[in-house]
Amino acid sequence: MSGSKRRATGSAEHPPALELLGAGPRRATKIVATIGLNAQKPGALKSLLLAGVDVVRLNGAHCRPGEIRARVALVRELEVELDRSVGVLLDLGGPKIRVGPVADGGVVWASGDVVEIVPGSMKGEGKRIGVTYPALLKDVQPGQEIRIDDGRVRLLVQAKRRGSLVAKVMTGGRVKSEAGVNFPNSALSAPALTAKDRRDLEEGLAAGVDFVGLSFVRSAAHVKALRKLIDRLPDDRRPWIVAKIERREALLDLQEIALATDVLMVARGDLGVEIGLASVPRAQREILATGRSLSVPVIVATQMLESMIECPTPTRAEVSDVAGAVHDGADAVMLSGETAVGAYPEEAVMVMAEIARMAEAPESFAPVPPRAKARDFTAVMASTAADLARAAGAKALVVYTEFGRTARLASKEQLFLPIVAFTPRQSVRRRLTLLRDVFCFPVPPAQTVEEMIREGDRVLLGMPGFAGATVVELSGTAPAQGATNTVRIRRLTERPA
Repeated sequence: MSGSKRRATGSAEHPPALELLGAGPRRATKIVATIGLNAQKPGALKSLLLAGVDVVRLNGAHCRPGEIRARVALVRELEVELDRSVGVLLDLGGPKIRVGPVADGGVVWASGDVVEIVPGSMKGEGKRIGVTYPALLKDVQPGQEIRIDDGRVRLLVQAKRRGSLVAKVMTGGRVKSEAGVNFPNSALSAPALTAKDRRDLEEGLAAGVDFVGLSFVRSAAHVKALRKLIDRLPDDRRPWIVAKIERREALLDLQEIALATDVLMVARGDLGVEIGLASVPRAQREILATGRSLSVPVIVATQMLESMIECPTPTRAEVSDVAGAVHDGADAVMLSGETAVGAYPEEAVMVMAEIARMAEAPESFAPVPPRAKARDFTAVMASTAADLARAAGAKALVVYTEFGRTARLASKEQLFLPIVAFTPRQSVRRRLTLLRDVFCFPVPPAQTVEEMIREGDRVLLGMPGFAGATVVELSGTAPAQGATNTVRIRRLTERPA
């Protein structure tokens, strides 16, 4: 993959998004890319967007006050310059538990050592360290595991003493200051949102982020608690909630979490520590299947092209990993360190885009349609429209949507056709950047659906190859949420009735 800079294509009449729907290769799977301080260098973020990034991720764990606002503002400036919508995901850090300070930066424990774990930030040394979790003694019991530094060091709790846990080292290694700590067998009582998360959320909502990632979700109740904080905003300004599945308890409550959230994320880093690396592929497929069944978008994340932090090309295993996620129906695949701190951020995005395009060939899939819910007329209409588009050999499924739900339902139909969504709301266009196969365009606010369709036709007839093409339209009798009730098929040379 060449490292040369990609240039914006298209013109004022045909911006780059329109050309994606022409005769050339089209990428259905969306790309989420994490940005850090490097993205604030002149031209850095623009290069990522031109390389193929659809959604920009801000890692709240590494954001200081004011940085969320500044980075969202940078994205919005580039939206105007590039004439396209870009989603912004604020990923809240959550209650990350870490080792406290350790003398000399770390200590080495051997398998078989007996050590002591104390709640708090005491300075550790020898066989005694602190862990920054106040409820440690209440939540962790003898017989349960403690995993440190992504599971590189493993302990088995043997007993409780006054003010500490006594544990035996099962897998030895170096225990470093600030290393992450996991408790895979313990039911933790920590709240889903920390004080920092709440401050970051306030800044993100004020800045207008489009998605909010909730870390260490353990039940649907955690998602509902975050939704209460977001619901005070008007409908069209409420960001979608991304529930990160990275705890064993979340897998046990997966259906309820999926019903409570807007998006699921397979957060494979901590999930691998929690359930074991060998169990992650099965869990990933379960999460993707749940999302498909309930029409919930799914992001697959963590170490997808990890080697590209330091190398300009990926490993064969990484290519297979990304392709596997695409085959299994991921709406989006995510880059973390590759674009936040890596030496080849633009190349990583272009490699991921190429892998996704190659993996999206229809023959790679065994389509599993989503399940329409009883009395959910919009879901039934989306499924009907998809069947009609397949049977008619349509060029595209055209969706007129006020709040984005119809487009979300249609995107789960595995059509292998572009879903061209039209909405007058910029906030909705930004959220739809996450959905597989969905390409969204603005139309002016309309008094009637027919007026909106006329505006949509003007855009469609400007796309390469669409004049005279057959399309299936999905719309409602009124431009309002939940009003989708009309499917029709026609050629674009016809005027809508």
